[in-house]
Amino acid sequence: MPSIHSQGGIFKNRKFSGSGSDTDIITSSARAYVSALNKLLSWNARRTIQAEEADNASDMGTIGDAVAATPLEVSEVRP
Repeated sequence: MPSIHSQGGIFKNRKFSGSGSDTDIITSSARAYVSALNKLLSWNARRTIQAEEADNASDMGTIGDAVAATPLEVSEVRP
């Protein structure tokens, strides 16, 4: 799955690896494959959420959760 580098704009292919352990080589390979797929799916989900958050922030015209504060009134307190 290609992705774009944030600063250079270069396309880069992502590689995911997994590990699996079992006495049978087929079962061990299947576990490693599932592990790599889980990493790919979680990475893809994080990227989707980040893209949605960036779109929402640009639609609102704000940066993150920043909100302009209103100035407080100053009054004298005498004992």
